[in-house]
Amino acid sequence: MQDFNEYAKHNEYTQKNGDAGKVDSNLFNLVNSLASRFDGKSQNELISAIYEEAKKGKMQGTLSNNDIDNFASMLAPLLDDKKRKILHKIVNELKKI
Repeated sequence: MQDFNEYAKHNEYTQKNGDAGKVDSNLFNLVNSLASRFDGKSQNELISAIYEEAKKGKMQGTLSNNDIDNFASMLAPLLDDKKRKILHKIVNELKKI
C-alpha cells in the first residue's frame, strides 16, 4: 500500500467482509482523525500527538497494550526501516506506562 487513503479503503473492505487483518474501527478512526488534524504538519508533531493521545489512554485505562500492538501492526507496513525502529521504541515506552 502506498498511502493512508489506500489503507483506509482496504480497511473498510476488511471490516465489511470480515477478512483476517481487520483493525479495530475505533483505533482506525483515531488514526484517521489525527492524520486529518495534522495534515501538512511535521512528522515530529504527528508522532508527539499520537504519543500524547496514547499516553492519556494508558493512564485512563482506555488503551491496552494489545491496542498499542494492533496500532503498531497497522502502521508499520507504511513506514521505512528507520521509522519502524522509532515506532518500536515508542511502543515499548507506552507499554511501560
